[in-house]
Amino acid sequence: METSTPTQASAAEPATAPPDTLTAAIIDDEDRHFKRRIGWFTLAALTFTGMIGSGWLFASYYAAGMAGPAALGSWIIAAIATALVGLTFIELGVTRPIAGGSTRWPSILSGPFVGIMIGWVLLLQTAFGTPSEASGLLQYASNWWPALVDHGKLSVLGLVLAAVVLVLFTGLNWFGVLVMTRISNVITIFKLIVPLITIVLLFASGFDATNVQTGGGFAPYGGGGMLTAVIGAGLIYSFGGIQTPAVMAGEARNPRRNIPLGTFVGFAAAFVVYILLQSSYIWTIPNDLLAKGGWHGLNFDSPFAQLAGLLNLAWLTQLLLVDAVVSPAGSLLLGIGTNGRVTYGVAQGRILPRWVIRVNEKTGIPHNALIVNLVISIVFLLVFQSWQGLVASLGFFFAVGYSVIAVAAGVNSRDPRLIARPWMKKGMGVVAPVSFVISGLILYWSGWQQIWISVLLFAISLPIAVIVKMRDKEIFTTKVLLQGAWFFVYMLFILGASALGSFGGANLVAGPWDSILVAVITAGFYVWGYRSSIAWLYSKAAADAVGVYY
Repeated sequence: METSTPTQASAAEPATAPPDTLTAAIIDDEDRHFKRRIGWFTLAALTFTGMIGSGWLFASYYAAGMAGPAALGSWIIAAIATALVGLTFIELGVTRPIAGGSTRWPSILSGPFVGIMIGWVLLLQTAFGTPSEASGLLQYASNWWPALVDHGKLSVLGLVLAAVVLVLFTGLNWFGVLVMTRISNVITIFKLIVPLITIVLLFASGFDATNVQTGGGFAPYGGGGMLTAVIGAGLIYSFGGIQTPAVMAGEARNPRRNIPLGTFVGFAAAFVVYILLQSSYIWTIPNDLLAKGGWHGLNFDSPFAQLAGLLNLAWLTQLLLVDAVVSPAGSLLLGIGTNGRVTYGVAQGRILPRWVIRVNEKTGIPHNALIVNLVISIVFLLVFQSWQGLVASLGFFFAVGYSVIAVAAGVNSRDPRLIARPWMKKGMGVVAPVSFVISGLILYWSGWQQIWISVLLFAISLPIAVIVKMRDKEIFTTKVLLQGAWFFVYMLFILGASALGSFGGANLVAGPWDSILVAVITAGFYVWGYRSSIAWLYSKAAADAVGVYY
């Protein structure tokens, strides 16, 4: 291991550090088994595939139901938040290209307690993520086989087949990253062409400029509906693929070039598709349906396929039903692969048993992590049983993870162990706190009903993780753990603010003042988290813990 005196001067040496050098710390032997084979185009395809999954089939429908035409504003808010988050992931992926980085970077840069909490949050994110795609796939397939769905949720038969799908796609990920990426590249072409055909044909066949007026105006449910849709309609979830290139950084060629390029090419393509899809949905819904019950009154199980049927586009309906299997299938294939790297990263932080981090030397795949994820995913599939029930919670956990990554990116260049040049030489000091504040607002806008359930799941798992980590008494002392207390208090603040605010709470603080207040206090939490992380970085405990996290 190579160390340096923790001074500001040693924080970065751009003149001597090779562009893609790992931090000068111990890399676990299992890390060396990953194969660096992925270029920027494949990373862009993986990002796009991760975004255009079940989200494109359902998100526009749910967003319009919550916000009406103002759902377009919801997409813009979600995209801005996601772009800022993308910059923080790129910064960390370029300077620390390690597998499962989203779970390991917070531990390295903010200390063990934050590492504990974000590890469990990301496990919960994994638990909701893959079953959501399997659920979306079966929900659309119910058009051919109605017995798969019962009262808006998967039936017993649907749950069994969804579990079989999870097992099958875990098997496809078993044989190496090239198998996953080659299949994904083919699926990406299909996933780009079908939405574009859908957009053109819907506009050509059913455009009605009076829909906005008939449905009650541009924002019939107010600004609150537009903000709630960011989480509740699955918009943040739909952009979740933004982290894929950074999470796969341990397998990327030339990370400094390929991670940024792949991230933003894939993200930009997905954003354009989603805006056009939302527009086509808003302006092609039959006017008589809107007149009956407004945007809330629309009731579709397979939104775009049924809309195509209402517009007498029978062949498009069948194409959409085929794509309804292909799109979630592609995202599911990718999600299982990336989530395997996330769980690998969690295990590297000693939250999970050591056997979980084993990587097959021949394929470069963390097989045991895939098995752990499969078991967790099936359990959560059986509990939540529907696409919206899964993605609403998933969006919350995405935003929690984004908050912690923002702090990690903000302190990254101050790490005395870092020898790779920062990707963003200027600007991260602004991007990181702004990203943190926006992530906090997204958490708050998700609403009381969603927040208390998600925080409860987080709180139940936290004591178990702390007990496990305290076995490493030389590193995980009470003092070190308390350096991460800011994050725990932050979660309690979001819970309390939601209980009192206007997004499903007691409305003791009315909008927009509640959002303004949350933004200001959230900025204070960023300062607290930043200072606690800096204190951790320059402590002896941080130097002692290097081998644990790399």
